[in-house]
Order: sequence, then structure tokens, then C-alpha cells
Amino acid sequence: MEPSFSLGIPTSFVVDRDGHIAFIGHPMHLAQILPKVLNGSWRTSDEAKAADKERIASGQRKARGLTLTKPIYAKLRPAMGAEDWTAALSAVEEGLALMPDNMEFRRTHVNLLLHKLRDMRAGLPLLQQLVEDVIDKKFEAVAWMVMVLNELFDPKMDNSHLPHAERFAMGDKLSEQILTLNPPQGDGPLKFLWYVPLAQYYYESGNKDRAIELIEVALKSLGDPEPMPDHIKQHYLTPLGEHACYADLCVVPQNKAPEH
Repeated sequence: MEPSFSLGIPTSFVVDRDGHIAFIGHPMHLAQILPKVLNGSWRTSDEAKAADKERIASGQRKARGLTLTKPIYAKLRPAMGAEDWTAALSAVEEGLALMPDNMEFRRTHVNLLLHKLRDMRAGLPLLQQLVEDVIDKKFEAVAWMVMVLNELFDPKMDNSHLPHAERFAMGDKLSEQILTLNPPQGDGPLKFLWYVPLAQYYYESGNKDRAIELIEVALKSLGDPEPMPDHIKQHYLTPLGEHACYADLCVVPQNKAPEH
């Protein structure tokens, strides 16, 4: 992993018939890459050289980022574990001074201000700006849109102190963008993860039919391309107060994650 500048998990390594490493990258690309490796056209192609060049450059960028974030997390994680929110806020603000565009630092910053310190004056504008920024990044930030939506509608959080109008206005913007980029009728990825927070938003906004529809799509996506055990599926279902079913599986609220 280190010699190849591969910092992300999962990473796949494809060895061709000549014993050379022909491809290094995310397994999601294998369906397109393997036929070219098998017919011998991949390793010496311009496409392969360009992909390898970008992979190395990306790995080097991530390595430089880790050099900056590692000392910040060395302060932040113990402070979060001890529930020392003031020390945690100091650590994350130190991180943002070094890396102002770091999305994880920004999300943690907002979470600390709004949910731990209940500083609405400082936290709400930062959350509103974060919503605008993740939407501007389009598809590459769908996962971040979902994370930010969770900051607003995660049922495990007490959001009663957030201003109702602003909260639902941000939820409306995020949900619209997520569904545009990963629509229910398409083959977009990770619906079982991304649609659960969406369903929670629609449920709280009063559109229970839409919430149940999205949960049904999420349930369906869990069986593709390979069947997933029911007890794992249940872990991803939102604790709605209504029943949603796909095939023989229905929503049953769970209090803890599955053991495996």
C-alpha cells in the first residue's frame, strides 16, 4: 500500500499474465478494467498511464493531508472521548486554520457548536454555508450532502433547539440535490445508506408516503448485486413510525448494530 501511494480502503491490485501489476485502484472500476487487462490492451495504453499518474498524484495529496491532520486528530479524539467540548473546539479550529476546506473538520466544527455547545449564533451560519458548499460540489459530494443532512435530521440527535424554518429549508435543498444526483429510478450507488437520512427528512416534514417510498427503494438496493442477510438490512433502516416493506422484509426499528 505505501509504495504504491494507496491510502484508501478498499484498494485492488490486478496482476496480469506477465506477472506485472497492471492496475491499482478501487474495486468499483474492475468491471471496466479487467476485460482490457485480459485482452492485453490495458497496461501499455495511454488510459492506463493517465490513470496511474492521477492515482499517484492523488495519493501524494492525501499523504500531505495526513501529515497535517494527524496531530490535530491526536488532540481532537481524546477531547471528544472525554466530552471536553471546549478542547475539542480548539483542536478542530486549529485544524481549520491549516486546512479551511477540510470537510470533516467543518462538519465536526458545526456539530460541536450546534449540538454540544449549543452556540446557535456561531454554528447556524456555518451550517448554512456548509450546505451551500456541499451542493456546489455536485456528485463528488453526495456523501457529504448526506452527512450534513444527518446533522439536521439524525433521530439520534436532539434537534429541537434548531430553528424550524432554517432546518427544513436546508433539508429541502439537500434532499432535492441528492435525489437529482441519485434518483430512485436510477442505478446510483449506496441507496441503502443515502436514502435513510432522506426518508427521515421527509418523514419529519410530514410527507410520510415519500419517506416510505424511499425506504422501499433502499430495501430493494440491499439485494443488488448480491443478497444481503435480513439482520444486516435491518441495521440500515430508519426508525420511522410507519411500516415499509420490500418482498418479505419490513422496517423494524433496531437499537444496536448487528454483530457481524
